[in-house]
Amino acid sequence: MKYLKIMTPVVFLLMVNCTAQNISKNFDTIAYKAQTRGSLIQITVEDDKLNYKTNQEEGTKEISKEELEEFKKVIGGLNLERIGDLTAPSEKRITDGALHAEFTIKIGDKEYKSITFDAGNPPTELKKLEDLLYSISKIKE
Repeated sequence: MKYLKIMTPVVFLLMVNCTAQNISKNFDTIAYKAQTRGSLIQITVEDDKLNYKTNQEEGTKEISKEELEEFKKVIGGLNLERIGDLTAPSEKRITDGALHAEFTIKIGDKEYKSITFDAGNPPTELKKLEDLLYSISKIKE
C-alpha cells in the first residue's frame, strides 16, 4: 500500500510533464512577415500547408511529414516566452537597408511575437526557423 501511495503521484507527474512537452512542440500557425517600402514577403505555415506571398508571386505548397516534424523540432527548441525579448544583430532596416521581419507563432490561444529584425539576419535563436521557411518556400531573400 505504501508503494502505491508513493508511485501514483510520481507516475502522474511524469505523465503530465510529458504531455506538457508535447503541447509546446505542436503549433497552430507560424507566420513570417518581412516588408519595407515597396517590398513584401509573407510566409505562413498552417496544418500541412505553406502559403507564401511576395510582390511577384503567391502560392501554396504542401508540407511533407518530415518537413512538418522539422518545424516542430525547431519550434520545440525555442523559448517562445522570450522571443519578443531577443536582440536583433543588425539595424539595417532602420534606414531601409533591409526588410523589417518578424515571426508570430500561435499555439492554442496564445500568440508569441518576435522582435523586429533585419530579414536574412535574425537573432541566432530564430535563424533555423527563418532558413527552414525560405528553403521550403523557395523564396529568395
